[in-house]
Amino acid sequence: MAVGKPVRYFVILSLLILVCVGRAGAANPADSLSRKLKEREFRRLIEYGYDIEQYQQSALQLVDPVGDAYLIRQLDTIPVKLLGYIASGTLPQSDVQRQRDSSFRIGRTVPIDTEQLLRDCAQVMRRHFPSVCPYLGEEHRWSDEARNYLRYGFFHRMERHIAGWQREFPAPLFGRSKLFLCLACGWTSRFCVTGCEEALKDRLMAYPDRGVQPLDVFAESYVLNKGNIYLTFLTCENVLAGRPHRKGRELDPLQRKLAYIRHDSKELGDNYGAWYHLFGIALYAVMRTDIESNFVAGAESFGSFFLEGPDRQEYYFNRYGAVFGQEFRKMLDSGGWWLL
Repeated sequence: MAVGKPVRYFVILSLLILVCVGRAGAANPADSLSRKLKEREFRRLIEYGYDIEQYQQSALQLVDPVGDAYLIRQLDTIPVKLLGYIASGTLPQSDVQRQRDSSFRIGRTVPIDTEQLLRDCAQVMRRHFPSVCPYLGEEHRWSDEARNYLRYGFFHRMERHIAGWQREFPAPLFGRSKLFLCLACGWTSRFCVTGCEEALKDRLMAYPDRGVQPLDVFAESYVLNKGNIYLTFLTCENVLAGRPHRKGRELDPLQRKLAYIRHDSKELGDNYGAWYHLFGIALYAVMRTDIESNFVAGAESFGSFFLEGPDRQEYYFNRYGAVFGQEFRKMLDSGGWWLL
């Protein structure tokens, strides 16, 4: 009996599907093996091959599996350090603040005009257009190996801690983004490098002492990062917040170049804090929703209050830095930078 054309077409199509599935099936074992080898290597880094104090990205890597493993292990050191800060009542760089005399009063004037800063940033963007065009850019993110590991990683490290193979108690990460955790710990300059940090430092060091304003940092970074807004703010943050909890930070040569932007009764001690609070929360607000950035700004202020006591100026930099970042993102999305 002759086979009709529809039946022949169906048979041919079925054979083609079987061939394709067979090829896919033949490729899958290799892909699966490669994935398992990567995950095994990631676990090895978590367990044995890490140096939690020394890892440093050397160039821009938006996805960095090795760095992710080091970061997760470094985060495990936070609970003990936090308990130490609570016990001592201060952060390491706060030693200078303890030396303030009794006449010192925290400034109660809002230290930044967010509307004016936004207009000035828009002017910078217009001035460099069209050779430099603004765009949001991509943020640093967890690698596939890290995302897979984070599903069970807390229990894996807890098991190792109980067995005595890992000294630190594992930190629960609650599925937070890499950017959030690095900003919260002040580690973006180690795990979220842009590659423009040294160039920005060189440009800022050419300014006169106390001559650098927030707009100058933005403008220099914007040009260096060729309009990538995420990298622009991140480069500013990395330069201003490199190892933020180290002692002697107030002696850095770059500090002499930065204007004293706190509205305190007098210049005293570390000048980095106000700057990196401003750019750090602005960066997060640019990349997240208003609700998320407001929550983080409030949590940051509460954490500082808990560890170091009330500081209205720091609260202002967190609060209005978030407002600035939120309005900047709206200006970027709407194209309003061309009109302000």
